[in-house]
Amino acid sequence: MKEHIKKHTNIERQLKKKLSQIEDIIKSNERNAVKVRLINEILGKVTDKFIDIHHRALTDEMTGFVNRWFLNEFLKKMMRSSQRYGHDLSLAIMDIDHFKTVNDTFGHPAGDMVIKKIAGIITKNIRSSDVVSRYGGDEFIVVFPSTSLTDAKMVMNRIKLAVAEYDFDGGIRSGISFGLANLKKKHNLFEDLVKEADLKLYKAKQHRTDPNTNNLKK
Repeated sequence: MKEHIKKHTNIERQLKKKLSQIEDIIKSNERNAVKVRLINEILGKVTDKFIDIHHRALTDEMTGFVNRWFLNEFLKKMMRSSQRYGHDLSLAIMDIDHFKTVNDTFGHPAGDMVIKKIAGIITKNIRSSDVVSRYGGDEFIVVFPSTSLTDAKMVMNRIKLAVAEYDFDGGIRSGISFGLANLKKKHNLFEDLVKEADLKLYKAKQHRTDPNTNNLKK
Protein backbone atom coordinates (compact mmCIF):
# COMPACT_ATOMS: atom_id res chain seq x y z
CA MET A 1 0.00 0.00 0.00
CA LYS A 2 2.84 2.42 0.90
CA GLU A 3 4.59 1.59 -2.38
CA HIS A 4 1.33 2.25 -4.26
CA ILE A 5 0.98 5.70 -2.65
CA LYS A 6 4.65 6.50 -3.31
CA LYS A 7 4.30 5.72 -7.02
CA HIS A 8 1.23 7.94 -7.35
CA THR A 9 3.02 10.77 -5.53
CA ASN A 10 5.80 10.53 -8.13
CA ILE A 11 3.19 10.69 -10.88
CA GLU A 12 1.72 13.89 -9.41
CA ARG A 13 5.20 15.44 -9.17
CA GLN A 14 5.92 14.68 -12.83
CA LEU A 15 2.54 16.01 -13.93
CA LYS A 16 3.08 19.31 -12.10
CA LYS A 17 6.49 19.70 -13.75
CA LYS A 18 5.11 19.12 -17.25
CA LEU A 19 2.10 21.40 -16.67
CA SER A 20 4.47 24.12 -15.50
CA GLN A 21 6.33 23.82 -18.80
CA ILE A 22 3.05 24.18 -20.68
CA GLU A 23 2.15 27.30 -18.69
CA ASP A 24 5.50 28.89 -19.57
CA ILE A 25 4.83 28.28 -23.26
CA ILE A 26 1.31 29.69 -23.07
CA LYS A 27 2.54 32.85 -21.26
CA SER A 28 4.99 33.59 -24.05
CA ASN A 29 3.92 35.93 -26.83
CA GLU A 30 4.39 33.36 -29.56
CA ARG A 31 1.17 31.98 -30.94
CA ASN A 32 2.04 29.69 -33.79
CA ALA A 33 2.11 26.07 -34.95
CA VAL A 34 5.44 25.45 -33.21
CA LYS A 35 3.90 26.30 -29.83
CA VAL A 36 0.90 24.07 -30.45
CA ARG A 37 3.12 21.19 -31.53
CA LEU A 38 5.34 21.59 -28.47
CA ILE A 39 2.35 21.58 -26.11
CA ASN A 40 0.95 18.47 -27.79
CA GLU A 41 4.31 16.71 -27.48
CA ILE A 42 4.51 17.46 -23.76
CA LEU A 43 0.91 16.35 -23.17
CA GLY A 44 1.55 13.16 -25.12
CA LYS A 45 4.58 12.32 -23.00
CA VAL A 46 2.68 13.05 -19.78
CA THR A 47 -0.22 10.81 -20.84
CA ASP A 48 2.03 7.93 -21.89
CA LYS A 49 4.07 8.19 -18.69
CA PHE A 50 0.96 8.29 -16.53
CA ILE A 51 -0.56 5.23 -18.20
CA ASP A 52 2.70 3.27 -17.94
CA ILE A 53 3.32 4.07 -14.26
CA HIS A 54 -0.33 3.57 -13.35
CA HIS A 55 -0.35 0.18 -15.06
CA ARG A 56 2.86 -0.95 -13.35
CA ALA A 57 1.55 0.24 -9.98
CA LEU A 58 -1.48 -2.04 -10.24
CA THR A 59 -0.15 -5.15 -11.97
CA ASP A 60 2.34 -7.94 -11.44
CA GLU A 61 5.23 -7.50 -13.85
CA MET A 62 5.80 -11.21 -14.49
CA THR A 63 2.22 -12.28 -15.25
CA GLY A 64 0.39 -9.08 -16.10
CA PHE A 65 -2.28 -9.98 -13.55
CA VAL A 66 -3.50 -7.37 -11.08
CA ASN A 67 -1.55 -7.11 -7.85
CA ARG A 68 -2.70 -7.92 -4.35
CA TRP A 69 -3.74 -4.36 -3.51
CA PHE A 70 -5.97 -4.05 -6.58
CA LEU A 71 -7.47 -7.51 -6.01
CA ASN A 72 -8.41 -6.65 -2.43
CA GLU A 73 -10.10 -3.40 -3.47
CA PHE A 74 -11.93 -5.12 -6.34
CA LEU A 75 -13.10 -7.94 -4.08
CA LYS A 76 -14.48 -5.49 -1.51
CA LYS A 77 -16.47 -3.74 -4.24
CA MET A 78 -17.77 -7.00 -5.74
CA MET A 79 -18.82 -8.32 -2.31
CA ARG A 80 -20.86 -5.18 -1.61
CA SER A 81 -22.48 -5.32 -5.04
CA SER A 82 -23.23 -9.06 -4.90
CA GLN A 83 -24.71 -8.86 -1.40
CA ARG A 84 -26.84 -5.88 -2.36
CA TYR A 85 -28.30 -7.39 -5.52
CA GLY A 86 -28.22 -11.05 -4.53
CA HIS A 87 -25.71 -12.13 -7.18
CA ASP A 88 -23.39 -15.09 -6.94
CA LEU A 89 -19.71 -14.43 -6.31
CA SER A 90 -17.13 -17.21 -6.25
CA LEU A 91 -13.44 -17.11 -5.46
CA ALA A 92 -10.66 -19.60 -6.09
CA ILE A 93 -7.23 -19.59 -4.52
CA MET A 94 -4.63 -21.82 -6.14
CA ASP A 95 -0.95 -22.53 -5.96
CA ILE A 96 1.55 -24.50 -8.00
CA ASP A 97 2.20 -28.01 -6.74
CA HIS A 98 5.70 -28.56 -5.34
CA PHE A 99 6.95 -25.29 -6.80
CA LYS A 100 9.95 -25.29 -4.48
CA THR A 101 11.09 -28.58 -6.04
CA VAL A 102 11.05 -26.97 -9.48
CA ASN A 103 13.12 -24.02 -8.25
CA ASP A 104 15.59 -26.17 -6.33
CA THR A 105 16.03 -28.76 -9.07
CA PHE A 106 15.73 -26.83 -12.32
CA GLY A 107 16.63 -23.32 -11.13
CA HIS A 108 14.73 -20.10 -10.57
CA PRO A 109 14.55 -19.15 -14.28
CA ALA A 110 12.69 -22.42 -14.82
CA GLY A 111 10.38 -21.52 -11.95
CA ASP A 112 9.67 -18.15 -13.55
CA MET A 113 8.94 -19.90 -16.84
CA VAL A 114 6.43 -22.21 -15.15
CA ILE A 115 4.66 -19.25 -13.52
CA LYS A 116 4.37 -17.42 -16.85
CA LYS A 117 3.10 -20.49 -18.71
CA ILE A 118 0.50 -21.24 -16.03
CA ALA A 119 -0.58 -17.59 -16.09
CA GLY A 120 -1.18 -18.00 -19.81
CA ILE A 121 -3.24 -21.14 -19.23
CA ILE A 122 -5.36 -19.35 -16.63
CA THR A 123 -5.97 -16.44 -19.01
CA LYS A 124 -7.13 -18.77 -21.79
CA ASN A 125 -9.68 -20.47 -19.55
CA ILE A 126 -11.44 -17.55 -17.85
CA ARG A 127 -13.85 -14.87 -19.01
CA SER A 128 -12.94 -11.24 -19.54
CA SER A 129 -15.13 -10.37 -16.54
CA ASP A 130 -13.12 -12.63 -14.20
CA VAL A 131 -10.19 -11.06 -12.35
CA VAL A 132 -6.93 -12.82 -11.51
CA SER A 133 -4.23 -11.74 -9.10
CA ARG A 134 -0.81 -13.12 -8.42
CA TYR A 135 -1.36 -13.07 -4.68
CA GLY A 136 2.02 -14.48 -3.67
CA GLY A 137 5.10 -16.14 -5.17
CA ASP A 138 3.28 -19.10 -6.74
CA GLU A 139 -0.19 -18.31 -5.42
CA PHE A 140 -3.06 -16.94 -7.50
CA ILE A 141 -6.59 -15.80 -6.71
CA VAL A 142 -9.36 -15.83 -9.29
CA VAL A 143 -12.55 -13.85 -8.67
CA PHE A 144 -15.61 -15.08 -10.57
CA PRO A 145 -18.40 -12.43 -10.55
CA SER A 146 -21.96 -13.70 -11.00
CA THR A 147 -20.73 -17.30 -10.94
CA SER A 148 -21.97 -20.25 -8.91
CA LEU A 149 -19.61 -22.50 -7.00
CA THR A 150 -20.38 -25.33 -9.45
CA ASP A 151 -19.48 -23.24 -12.50
CA ALA A 152 -16.32 -21.88 -10.85
CA LYS A 153 -15.26 -25.44 -10.02
CA MET A 154 -15.70 -26.45 -13.66
CA VAL A 155 -13.37 -23.65 -14.77
CA MET A 156 -10.75 -24.49 -12.14
CA ASN A 157 -10.82 -28.19 -13.02
CA ARG A 158 -10.31 -27.23 -16.67
CA ILE A 159 -7.27 -25.14 -15.68
CA LYS A 160 -5.97 -27.96 -13.47
CA LEU A 161 -6.21 -30.45 -16.33
CA ALA A 162 -4.58 -28.06 -18.82
CA VAL A 163 -1.61 -27.47 -16.49
CA ALA A 164 -1.18 -31.21 -15.81
CA GLU A 165 -1.12 -31.94 -19.55
CA TYR A 166 1.17 -29.06 -20.53
CA ASP A 167 4.71 -29.87 -21.72
CA PHE A 168 6.90 -27.33 -19.98
CA ASP A 169 10.44 -26.65 -21.21
CA GLY A 170 13.17 -28.92 -19.89
CA GLY A 171 10.86 -31.85 -19.28
CA ILE A 172 9.31 -30.20 -16.23
CA ARG A 173 5.91 -31.43 -15.15
CA SER A 174 3.62 -29.29 -13.04
CA GLY A 175 0.20 -29.14 -11.49
CA ILE A 176 -2.01 -26.93 -9.37
CA SER A 177 -4.19 -27.32 -6.32
CA PHE A 178 -7.09 -25.02 -5.55
CA GLY A 179 -9.73 -24.17 -2.99
CA LEU A 180 -13.09 -22.54 -3.69
CA ALA A 181 -15.51 -20.36 -1.75
CA ASN A 182 -18.85 -18.82 -2.61
CA LEU A 183 -20.11 -15.60 -1.02
CA LYS A 184 -22.51 -16.14 1.90
CA LYS A 185 -24.08 -13.87 4.52
CA LYS A 186 -21.44 -15.03 7.02
CA HIS A 187 -18.71 -13.42 4.91
CA ASN A 188 -18.60 -9.90 6.34
CA LEU A 189 -15.09 -9.11 5.15
CA PHE A 190 -13.23 -10.03 1.98
CA GLU A 191 -10.68 -11.77 4.21
CA ASP A 192 -13.43 -14.17 5.31
CA LEU A 193 -13.98 -15.32 1.74
CA VAL A 194 -10.26 -15.67 1.07
CA LYS A 195 -9.76 -17.58 4.33
CA GLU A 196 -12.47 -20.12 3.48
CA ALA A 197 -10.97 -20.77 0.05
CA ASP A 198 -7.50 -21.00 1.59
CA LEU A 199 -8.64 -23.65 4.08
CA LYS A 200 -10.03 -25.72 1.23
CA LEU A 201 -6.77 -25.28 -0.67
CA TYR A 202 -4.90 -26.58 2.37
CA LYS A 203 -7.05 -29.72 2.41
CA ALA A 204 -6.55 -30.24 -1.32
CA LYS A 205 -2.78 -30.00 -0.92
CA GLN A 206 -2.75 -32.92 1.50
CA HIS A 207 -3.55 -35.34 -1.33
CA ARG A 208 -1.25 -34.16 -4.11
CA THR A 209 1.90 -35.89 -5.38
CA ASP A 210 5.03 -34.45 -6.96
CA PRO A 211 5.13 -35.09 -10.76
CA ASN A 212 8.87 -34.30 -10.84
CA THR A 213 10.10 -36.84 -8.28
CA ASN A 214 10.88 -39.32 -11.06
CA ASN A 215 11.91 -36.67 -13.56
CA LEU A 216 14.80 -34.84 -11.90
CA LYS A 217 17.96 -33.75 -13.66
CA LYS A 218 21.00 -35.76 -12.68
